[in-house]
Amino acid sequence: MARPDPFGNRIDEVMQWTATDNLTEYTLEDGMEAADMWDLPDAFVCIIRSKATSGKIKEKAYRSVHAARKFVNKCLEKKDELLILTDNTISIALDTDGPDTL
Repeated sequence: MARPDPFGNRIDEVMQWTATDNLTEYTLEDGMEAADMWDLPDAFVCIIRSKATSGKIKEKAYRSVHAARKFVNKCLEKKDELLILTDNTISIALDTDGPDTL
C-alpha cells in the first residue's frame, strides 16, 4: 500500500465542484491578513522543501545561509523540485544552464 502524500491537497475534491457565476466576497484586507500570518522565526534564514524524482520529500529548516546554499546546490544537481521559504518570500528554484534557458 502506498503512503499518502504528506503535503497532499484537495485538488480532486475541488475539480468535482460545480462552477457558478457567483462571486466569493474577499476584500484586500482579507488577502493582507492571510499574507501577514506567515512568520519565520528569527533564528532561521529559510525552510527548504525538496521533492526527488522518486517522490521522496525532504523539508529542512536552516539557520545558516551557507548550509542552505549547499543543500540547494545538491538538490539542483539531482534535478529535485525545490520550494524555498524565507521571512518574506516563497520561491521555486529554477535550474538554468545559461541565459538562453529562461
